[in-house]
Amino acid sequence: MQEEVGKLLEKYPEKHHEDIVDNYSWELHLSQSKYPGLHRESLVITIFNFLEHQLNTLCSIFYESIDSKLKLNDLNGNGVERALLYLTKVVKIDLSKFGYELPIIKGVNLVRNLIVHNGGGLPDDPKSKVNKFVQSSEYLLGVEGGFVNIHPEFIDFFLKVLESFFEKLDLEVQSHIQSYNG
Repeated sequence: MQEEVGKLLEKYPEKHHEDIVDNYSWELHLSQSKYPGLHRESLVITIFNFLEHQLNTLCSIFYESIDSKLKLNDLNGNGVERALLYLTKVVKIDLSKFGYELPIIKGVNLVRNLIVHNGGGLPDDPKSKVNKFVQSSEYLLGVEGGFVNIHPEFIDFFLKVLESFFEKLDLEVQSHIQSYNG
């Protein structure tokens, strides 16, 4: 980018140099501050979409395999919360063995919804669930009425949480299959 600016400065008269430098400054600002945050927000949405899809698929597989009369869409709610409800109430998966993963997943769901439905803007109420989650998170920043800021380390942290969650879920699914077939 700097080389490109140098070429432009050589090419155009000095009276245009200030505009060229201002434009370069703006591009630099976007590439160093705006785009990385936007990228992390996109990653949160994408990762959460993956989680929701995997859970919905698991619910669909269980619907067919246990010959349930109740489909996932028959339950109230939506997304990950509804899939977890289906797994506990219909499939009888025991989620009580899940420690820190579920509260983090539910908190990230709040952040995901905030990004998707409110552009990342936090509510004014300091007692709101999403504000409490952001304040308690090591890798999220934000104040009431401001915007959530996702630190780069958050993505790796959340992926590790999901890895642990899926490992525990796999053990519960295997246990359920063995008890169902046994």
